[in-house]
Amino acid sequence: MPLVRNIFEQIAKNEALGSFIAGSPIGREFVHRVAGGEQVEDVIEAAQLLADAGRLISLERAVSGEIAESESAVVFADYAMAVSALASASLARISEIAVLPEFVLGGPSRIAPLRDLCAQAQISQVNVMIGMGPDDLVDATLDLVGGLRAEGFEVGVTLQSVLRRTENDCETIGGRVRLVKGAHSYGSLDRFGQAIEVDKSYIRCAKALLRTAAEPSFATHDPRLIEILQTVTARLHREKGSYEFAMYYGRSTGLQQRLTDSGEAVRVYIPFGPGWFGRLVGGLAERPAGLVPAIRSLLPGA
Repeated sequence: MPLVRNIFEQIAKNEALGSFIAGSPIGREFVHRVAGGEQVEDVIEAAQLLADAGRLISLERAVSGEIAESESAVVFADYAMAVSALASASLARISEIAVLPEFVLGGPSRIAPLRDLCAQAQISQVNVMIGMGPDDLVDATLDLVGGLRAEGFEVGVTLQSVLRRTENDCETIGGRVRLVKGAHSYGSLDRFGQAIEVDKSYIRCAKALLRTAAEPSFATHDPRLIEILQTVTARLHREKGSYEFAMYYGRSTGLQQRLTDSGEAVRVYIPFGPGWFGRLVGGLAERPAGLVPAIRSLLPGA
């Protein structure tokens, strides 16, 4: 879907459109449903409401496109404020911050601030999850996570079932792992081409994680996959709470509640910051086939 992808890429880059949507009455309601707001205090308020409903929290300072070195300090400062605010609100133990590798690896001076952020988060008992970027960053991301873990930081990593290599990675990487289908539908690495193949790979990867001491986070809104995963976890005698499900803020809220009510751990991913619009729309640009399921999951009761 090159045409659809190009359209969403252009929309994602349109900051004026994002500001217009956020400023309109209907747009404000939409923003409140899918993003935590532009300021740290806004996202902490959203996180508190989710925590009160029994959810776990994942916060990502949204960035889109290339970020100048001068601007990267602002992003790290927002992350640091978020960690402090989570601790002050007694939300640290149920929270993580999610950091995109495209941002961290996008400039030569960002590794040291990332280490500082990991140190602050570890002291505050907030987890850190490193995302997964396009194919040319996969090895660099895994090396980054391996290096941080070697330094004593308990850092999680995101793996994509769309890549054929991921099942093997799941067998060996350990620690906290967020498993996604994969937002990047094209690239240089060997990947599965059909949706059913990606789903089957997801289950194989999940089994590989569950058979090890890894702490998996299954990021999916697919009810069918979730049902299969619940069967697999039961057969492998994994207790609820030794794994979790992860979903986007404002999506599949009915499903989130049903899982929480059944005793499952559910983590909700909340983007915040001025780049929220480009981040959300950019994700659809990477995987336009997910547009219909994404819209469906926003419907009341989904």
